[in-house]
Amino acid sequence: MNFQRHPLPQAIDSIAHLRLFVEHHVFAVWDFMLLLKALQQHLAPSGAPWAPPPHPRIAGLINSLVAEEECDCLPDHLGGPLHLSHFAIYRRAMEEIDADTSVIDAVLVQAMAGDLHGSVCHPSIPDAARRFLRTTQDLIRAGEVDALAAAFTYGRELIVPDLFRSLLARLRLINLPCPTLCWYLERHIELDGDIHGPLAEQMVEALIGCDPMARDRVERVRSRVIDDRHCFWDAVQAQLANPVAV
Repeated sequence: MNFQRHPLPQAIDSIAHLRLFVEHHVFAVWDFMLLLKALQQHLAPSGAPWAPPPHPRIAGLINSLVAEEECDCLPDHLGGPLHLSHFAIYRRAMEEIDADTSVIDAVLVQAMAGDLHGSVCHPSIPDAARRFLRTTQDLIRAGEVDALAAAFTYGRELIVPDLFRSLLARLRLINLPCPTLCWYLERHIELDGDIHGPLAEQMVEALIGCDPMARDRVERVRSRVIDDRHCFWDAVQAQLANPVAV
């Protein structure tokens, strides 16, 4: 499924539209970190007593991804050099265009208080984003590492460059004043398209091995997460066409 052809980016034609988009999409940014940290717990555990990871190369990939996501450097022209997580950079991009951060802030407060389950069901989360989060939480609870890796690879790393290229091209075409968001999109296109995507596919194949049940499970998850992403974008596009309070 080619997300460069999804009509959602073409539906964005004003700063108000972009605000609505990021107020939905910030939950996908958070969801990405929830999934990545769940993978890290399985593949590169840091608890005591320490034991050698079963897949050292995969552990290295996951740890490097976490390091990049949790501590990147915002460049000078955007107020840097400033070390921030990609999530914090995205939230900064929301503030730059006066998008509403109150819902994601409230959700994070609840999650950090120890109520992750309640936070992903927060009533103020847009319905489309809440459905998207639910799939990830289902997979995390099931605890099948090959399924988590498939969700990460096929629902994020391999499609994010297409998603973001299309959106970035639209923002440049209509010349919206959102430099931090554009930098965020460029950064993920660079990292995911050139480096992370191919390595993530190798991770899935290594975890599947010769297990036909694992391969079947991965294919089911692959179909589910791609459909979920498409439904998420469909729902946001519908909101742009018929904006209501979210």
